[in-house]
Amino acid sequence: MKSLACLLVALVACQRGETDSGAPTHSVIAAAPGSDYANDIAALCDSMSRSGADKIDEEARALTIANWLGANLKTDESRKFLVQIQPLVGEPKATALETEAKRVGLPGCALAAEWRTPRTN
Repeated sequence: MKSLACLLVALVACQRGETDSGAPTHSVIAAAPGSDYANDIAALCDSMSRSGADKIDEEARALTIANWLGANLKTDESRKFLVQIQPLVGEPKATALETEAKRVGLPGCALAAEWRTPRTN
């Protein structure tokens, strides 16, 4: 199920925009607080609650979030960012999202915290 969710996120994002180092490349203008990109990163960080995934079984969360993001992210830059962090897992993925959230002026990121939480299986 998680593989399907990852595939959906990748398909939603459509493109992979990386530098040679693999680091995300975003303009300073796009990262300005209140910009469409900053709003998308805020939506990404709050996607657990906004999508309702926080109210369902853990196994179904990834797909629910992926579907919600596909319908609600507005900028190509945010979709590219998702594609760039998609291969990461656990702490590195959480750190990448949290760093981007801080870059756009957010004080924290709930989804990054969720990615740091060990799974109960």
